[in-house]
Amino acid sequence: MVSATHFEDLSNEILLDIFDYLDGYHILEAFSNLNSRFQHLINSSYFLLKLNISFMSQTNFNKRSINIIRPYINRIISLQLSKPFFIKNFFTSFPIDTSCNRLESLVLNDFNVNDDLSILISLRQLPRLFSLKIFCHDCNKLYIIFQSICRLPVLKYAKLLLSNWSAIYSFPPATSDDQRSMTLEYLTYNISNNLATIYSILSYTPQLRHLSVEHMWGYNNIPIEQFILPCNLTSISIRRWLSSFNDFASFIAIVGFKLELLRISIFHQPTLLDSYQWQQLILHRMPHLRTFLFYYHGPLIKDVNDNNYCRTLLDQFSSRFWIERRWFFAHRHCDCSSHYKPYLAFYSTQIRWLNFCETDDFLNNNICSCQDPIFNLSVGPRMPIHNRKVVANFPFQFPRVTELELTGNDRININSFIDNLSHIIILTNITYLNISFNNQWLNCFIKLLNHMPNVQKLVLNVQSSSEMEVSSDQQTNTADLVCNNNVRNVKIIGQLPLVTVQLINKLFPRMECLWISNTKIDLISFPRTLLSNRIHNSHLSSFIAFSGDDIIIEPLKTMIDNEKLLDNYNIEHRNCELCLWW
Repeated sequence: MVSATHFEDLSNEILLDIFDYLDGYHILEAFSNLNSRFQHLINSSYFLLKLNISFMSQTNFNKRSINIIRPYINRIISLQLSKPFFIKNFFTSFPIDTSCNRLESLVLNDFNVNDDLSILISLRQLPRLFSLKIFCHDCNKLYIIFQSICRLPVLKYAKLLLSNWSAIYSFPPATSDDQRSMTLEYLTYNISNNLATIYSILSYTPQLRHLSVEHMWGYNNIPIEQFILPCNLTSISIRRWLSSFNDFASFIAIVGFKLELLRISIFHQPTLLDSYQWQQLILHRMPHLRTFLFYYHGPLIKDVNDNNYCRTLLDQFSSRFWIERRWFFAHRHCDCSSHYKPYLAFYSTQIRWLNFCETDDFLNNNICSCQDPIFNLSVGPRMPIHNRKVVANFPFQFPRVTELELTGNDRININSFIDNLSHIIILTNITYLNISFNNQWLNCFIKLLNHMPNVQKLVLNVQSSSEMEVSSDQQTNTADLVCNNNVRNVKIIGQLPLVTVQLINKLFPRMECLWISNTKIDLISFPRTLLSNRIHNSHLSSFIAFSGDDIIIEPLKTMIDNEKLLDNYNIEHRNCELCLWW
């Protein structure tokens, strides 16, 4: 057996497997015309592309359009587009037709469906589109979106996320097979629903097997006989159930007989913590259930003698019924503020936490003497730490964490803070950092960022009491400290003086997009300063800022043209945001 000692010695099959993990643009940039072997592989029908077109300059977009997208459009199997101006420009340059016949997966991030509904309708022409994910803001055409999704001929997976998820939408039930999707098996969306809306949505998806929703609550007197509902649901995930146990039992009685997985989260409803009623519901309505992921969060429960209810609760969920199915439970406590009573989190040990309780008080025996083993704590990928004491005292490690939120970190010893933090999480794994700071904490932030070289998205919460101003000497020092970071997207929340714009360009030389969330920003002076100080950053290609209307566009264009700051650029106003792209 001959072992491969060089990359080019690998078989075509292995190379194609490696390429499957890479963006198509990077593959072509690295291997095109490298040698005849790689060129032959790239030209073969087995080479298929996955493209992620997010933040980039107009020059790079045009270059990729000419050199990659147009000649290889019939090889693209996966496409991810971000921001309205990218989405609109892409589909203007490459309208959907038969040349896109290989496309199987499409992701539209920040899709402006109110203006670009025709794009969604055109997707019907794609013969192999199996997966569609849409993330949009301020949508008022949800029913039309859902109808369009259901009319995609071979779609199996759909994910729909809206920024205004709490809005209430009405859904008339499907009345004919022409309205229904006979292929959709996976549906995820974050819209608030009552049961009537859920039944209406399910009437469009008779083949659905997996359903994941954000908020659900009950609704009485629903004429179920008018709905044709899926009969093969094997998985249901409800992020927040907001009604009674009886309402949930009624829902499960209709759709839950073939369920194999149920995930449900409940908040502030202690009546849904009755172990016996869950046991009876599972036995009679969900006989095939294999995985039960349960999460409860609410005020700490006490019995008639004012004793904590934790041990009794754990005992009730440790009977033979639960043990035979290997469904185990644990608890913890959260006392995030002295103004609030302690809270109880009761959960299945199989749950992988998306977030972490921000305090170390759940380790305090004064709250509850009933403690759980260490293995019951599983956190990832996002970990917010709102109490610096956690970092100093916490005995556990969380290797899955890739997203970190840090607040309340003023007046700390940054060196010991970083050292303690590195014992909790792997700092080089962090790709997203959300951090609050003031001018006194700026140098500490820079030192911290030095230990997180893989952060690509950064959110800076500038405290309202601070202006984050620094001297020119300090600007030079801080820029030298972090000139090699990999931050690509920066979002700044709060008051930001114009004198710090040049510092931001120096601190983040690979920044591609700057997003400012501040209603008081001067939308003439700020872009002028930003664009005039790009000597330290050749990657920056987009600027987004909150703007209540579009009257600023013409004055901004005049300023840019008169001062010759940009040659080729677009300015748009969408969803209360001013978007400048060059």
